[in-house]
Amino acid sequence: MKLFASDYDGTYWKHTKKGQLDLRKNIKVTKRWQEAGHLFVFATGRPISMMKLEQKMHGIVYDYIVGLNGGIIMSREGKILFQQSMDEAVARKIITRIQEEDVLQYAVTDGICGHYRTTFGLTHKTFYLFAMFKLFLRKYSLTLEQALNRPVVQISVKTKSHKQAVAFAKQINEEFGDQVVAFSNLRHVDISAKGLSKATGVEYVAKLHEIKDKHVYCMGDSFNDVPMFEQYHGFTLPEARQEIKEQAEAVFETVGEALRYILNHH
Repeated sequence: MKLFASDYDGTYWKHTKKGQLDLRKNIKVTKRWQEAGHLFVFATGRPISMMKLEQKMHGIVYDYIVGLNGGIIMSREGKILFQQSMDEAVARKIITRIQEEDVLQYAVTDGICGHYRTTFGLTHKTFYLFAMFKLFLRKYSLTLEQALNRPVVQISVKTKSHKQAVAFAKQINEEFGDQVVAFSNLRHVDISAKGLSKATGVEYVAKLHEIKDKHVYCMGDSFNDVPMFEQYHGFTLPEARQEIKEQAEAVFETVGEALRYILNHH
């Protein structure tokens, strides 16, 4: 048995017209991969609730979701296998830092529910996405205080530029690095408890099924994917930054292409 772990945004689903076609192809090949007796895992910075929404919208298939960069793990059956939160006092201090920073939006979540604050107005699609979450799914309807009183598995921030995201992640790691880890991903910064990464989540699933490291493959396009590349066979995409490509074993156009390659050559 082999395991393939894929990042979601920018990797499995690229949010473009061509990406929509690639997504359908990726799903088709993922099903072939599973039918061959292998495991497929999404390793993402997203919370479980947002991945469940993607499942309803696009029909994605998986065996496990490693959400919030390793902070929460859920099986295909919906069972939460792992969830690790950060210290509440540290979470509150980080929120204060975020409120001092000029950012577009931030969210506090336990992986399922949470609080969301945005500067986007009614004309922006992100505003409507979270408005739908609040109205129909009741997932991000908590006040900030309510969210901070629950387990805080991740705090995520959307900045105004990639440069700002890198600088803010560096600031958080320097100030709170003994207790949390911050990853920058394009304009986003994801903050979780120290010691967690997509790699630790994938390792949890691999050990659960007694899959050796040499049979674990992963694919992603950003810095939060690098811990997986360091531990397992790592693939990336042509549009990934050069620093990411240097960490990967190979470059493929799509996840489907990578899966086909493994099925045919390994």
